[in-house]
Amino acid sequence: MPTAIVLAGGVGSRLYPLTKIVPKPMVPFAGAPLLDYVIETLIQSGFDEIIITARYLGEQIVNYYSGEKLVKPVLLDSKDTADAVRLVAGLIKGKNYFLVSMGDVVTNIPYMVFLENHVKSGVIASIVLKEVDNPLPYGLVYLDENSNVILFCEKPPSLEIYLLSIAFHAVKSPGFHSNLVNAGIYSFKEDIVDILLENTGLMDFGRHVFPYLLETGYAVRGWIAPRNTYWNDIGRVEVYKEAMWDLISGKIEGWSPRGKQVSRGIYLSAESKTNGILHPPVYVGRNVVIENGAIVGPYVVLEDNTIVEKNSKISYSIAWHNTHIGENTIIHNSVIMNNATIKNTVKVISSIIGTGCNIEKDIYNSVIEPCSTVSPYENTR
Repeated sequence: MPTAIVLAGGVGSRLYPLTKIVPKPMVPFAGAPLLDYVIETLIQSGFDEIIITARYLGEQIVNYYSGEKLVKPVLLDSKDTADAVRLVAGLIKGKNYFLVSMGDVVTNIPYMVFLENHVKSGVIASIVLKEVDNPLPYGLVYLDENSNVILFCEKPPSLEIYLLSIAFHAVKSPGFHSNLVNAGIYSFKEDIVDILLENTGLMDFGRHVFPYLLETGYAVRGWIAPRNTYWNDIGRVEVYKEAMWDLISGKIEGWSPRGKQVSRGIYLSAESKTNGILHPPVYVGRNVVIENGAIVGPYVVLEDNTIVEKNSKISYSIAWHNTHIGENTIIHNSVIMNNATIKNTVKVISSIIGTGCNIEKDIYNSVIEPCSTVSPYENTR
């Protein structure tokens, strides 16, 4: 029975203020939490047991997935990624092999192909690697000619990458890559559980476990994801928006927004009322109302119960649940969180509006804290 552990306990500080009210894997993603898509991809790949390790605002995850047949959410006081796996050791005892995936990664990787490749290799651990143009924000990995990891450097500074590339240039093989990064998806033999239990200082896979395995003589295999594999780590708000645009544009094979695709790039939920103009790609959630004269799109996601009043214009923006956008309002390149109200004739440009905010004046390039009221007489930072 293939088992996957989905790590969903991080604080997601780089995604603040979106993560002030929801854990990072539960951010809205065109009709469902991002974590829903991750779990669906695992199930479609053939995994029939999925353990979710939750911590920060973890009650939301536990409550959401309680009662799911193939999903077992667990609330933990974990210190980091490897510590979370250590704390669920009892649930994976007796599993010869298992997969670990971050819960905040947008990817259509063939999970089962990766796991089967790992089993065939016989090594204790395998890491999914992805070629990227800029490896700076990620863990950098170097392989030998047999795809064995020979160096693992977690989120190195640019000078370190430069020096490492020079050092490895002289010994590179025909299969050498200098831009392979850790994709946050791993396969392990059961032996890793004993190693974690015996070495309680190993807290994080990238910073501690993989370097420890290499230093103590274990073979770690790197598996390069196929070139057409989609992969994006939504660590920042801009990347969150980018991944959302890719989803509603149909660029993530195997992933589809909720609702019905009524035409190319336009997804509507049955309960929505759209009397305005939609410029694809657009996702419209349940019980959304778009009044006459409103122009929505391109690149817009309106989550459930959002109201867009007449003659408003929204582009390159995401509105979370229960958002109210007044008449003659302009929203561009922004994220509006739950239960926010944007008054009539207001412009919100390149900003983030927090949960419960009431905005009565134009906002540019700002982050407005949740539950704030910004009137025409107030200053914003």
